[in-house]
Amino acid sequence: MIPASSIHPRVSLLLLDALIALMDPGEAIKAHPQGCVITFEIVPGCSRMSVPSGYNPWRRSLEARLTEEPIKGRANRQLMEELARILRVSKQNVEMMSGHKSSKKSILVKGIARDEARTALAQKLAMTDAQKAENDDRRER
Repeated sequence: MIPASSIHPRVSLLLLDALIALMDPGEAIKAHPQGCVITFEIVPGCSRMSVPSGYNPWRRSLEARLTEEPIKGRANRQLMEELARILRVSKQNVEMMSGHKSSKKSILVKGIARDEARTALAQKLAMTDAQKAENDDRRER
């Protein structure tokens, strides 16, 4: 194993940049001719809804916690409605491309560019992270 002190600073910065690129939530959002496609991994039946609730860098997908159970498409509908609200698009512009009966979903959002969706979801994700930190602080007291 190479000691960290012997690694050239430029190399360590390149490695850090590569790690950050791997953990970029924007990886879950792909451009599409009609808008963008967002990859989600959902957890239905939670006590609180959180869209997005996190990012899985290994699967390159956003995570979502939904209160609805996966019965008769209720969880899918909740995810699409919440996504439409966050991205400020009509519910008709949010369409499930794949994953109707799976926890891994690909959702097409029409009429919004990849960068716009990335910005809106990153802001929501940052708010979620701030709430988690605040809850952790309360527990410590």
